[in-house]
Amino acid sequence: MFKKADYRQCIFIVAVAGLAGCHPPLEDSVAEQMDVETSAVAETQGKKLTDVAGRATVPVEQAEPKAKKTIPESAEPYIGRYQATISCDDPFVNCESGSSDFVVNLLEDGTAHRTLIHSGQITFASNLDYRQDHWSYDPSHHQVILHRSSGVEFFYDVDQDYNLVMDLDRTAHATEHNKQYFADGNPLPKQAYRLMKEKIS
Repeated sequence: MFKKADYRQCIFIVAVAGLAGCHPPLEDSVAEQMDVETSAVAETQGKKLTDVAGRATVPVEQAEPKAKKTIPESAEPYIGRYQATISCDDPFVNCESGSSDFVVNLLEDGTAHRTLIHSGQITFASNLDYRQDHWSYDPSHHQVILHRSSGVEFFYDVDQDYNLVMDLDRTAHATEHNKQYFADGNPLPKQAYRLMKEKIS
């Protein structure tokens, strides 16, 4: 009886060993699969790298589209960069000493960007956090209007050289929103500054 049990055990062990020999270990098959996938990825990436390296310039369809023009033809002469230097004695520029450059950029898509540059630091005029403004041209008054994101409008007369001159009276009183804005203590410029248009050579 003892011999029969040993015999059965041996047969069982041999059968299990035989079955195990028919199947490769799981680790081996996983490793082989990973090798196949890695080489396929390497080939694909190699082709992409070759394609990109062979190109001298970025394809036209991948280049950023130009800003769409939204302003009317009558406003086109006023597209550009304007700058005035303002003393820090004027609370409008919000600086302690010296002077600040007040820069306004009017773009053809109708956006306007205004910045104050003082002592090598750049801050956004009258706003601690920047919000994109818009601009328009009023042909009846021959003025450029800067529509700030806060709802306040600043008005600029256009002189014979296409420079912008602040219209303080209209800025202070044009709308109820403007009146409230300055009544709340926001500083109106002390004088009608002239923002010189940058000449394009």
